[in-house]
Amino acid sequence: MADLNYFQTRPKVPPIDADLYLKRIGVQKDQPSLAFLKKIHRAHLLQIPFENLDIHYHRKIILDINSIYDKIIRHRRGGFCYELNGLLYHLLARLGFRVFLGSARVFQAGSISPEFDHMMVFVSLEEGDFLCDVGFGELFTEPKRLVTGEVQLDYTRYFKFERNVDGEWLLRKSNDNSQYESIYVFTLKPRQMIEFLPRCNFHQESDQSHFTKQKLITQLFSEGRITLTDRKIKRSLYGEQKEREILNEDEFLAQLQEVFKVNVRALLRQKFN
Repeated sequence: MADLNYFQTRPKVPPIDADLYLKRIGVQKDQPSLAFLKKIHRAHLLQIPFENLDIHYHRKIILDINSIYDKIIRHRRGGFCYELNGLLYHLLARLGFRVFLGSARVFQAGSISPEFDHMMVFVSLEEGDFLCDVGFGELFTEPKRLVTGEVQLDYTRYFKFERNVDGEWLLRKSNDNSQYESIYVFTLKPRQMIEFLPRCNFHQESDQSHFTKQKLITQLFSEGRITLTDRKIKRSLYGEQKEREILNEDEFLAQLQEVFKVNVRALLRQKFN
């Protein structure tokens, strides 16, 4: 984990209204602790969706914390990893947690993506060091302790960390605690948001990015998860899965507002600071 000198010399985070942020996710303010961190992490997933809508409605995503805060907290939207985990980092820092940003390379289709393809958050507590990630779509609901070999159950999924031959960390996931798949690989080197800018631009501009291929919004609910694309809506609730096609843009927008409470009129006209 980052040494104490890093936390003492880390650049100050811009001031954000942490009280309004906590109100947005429905959490009461408290002192830094593992219990408080878990509460924030799960509430974040339950209240703020993962989505790429700005990419498809031609609104540039910039890695400016005030713009991200305005979009997600004041206008009650969601975002993708650079926005969601970047915002979480700033909240935790303002609340007094020892926290820093990290970069991950994601396993996909038999290959590994470049550095800065995914942003995550590391937190150091008396109880140990933890990985937080509210910006991957569907992953884990509570922070995971950074120890190798220990199986960590997260509702119906199992997670564990391993180290590869280069000493990098691997996050692995299983549905049955037998067959594990690798999700992403990372180091514990502290990163700054500006370092993610080129990859953030790639994901919103390149036809090689999976984010430019279809509209997507997904959110955790107390009953399960609902995922909407411009092609289908998938409900995984109470252990059952149901899917149906989305026939046109009007139906997509109707589901967006009804299920995810996105203000569609505002979505189509808003500009963020």
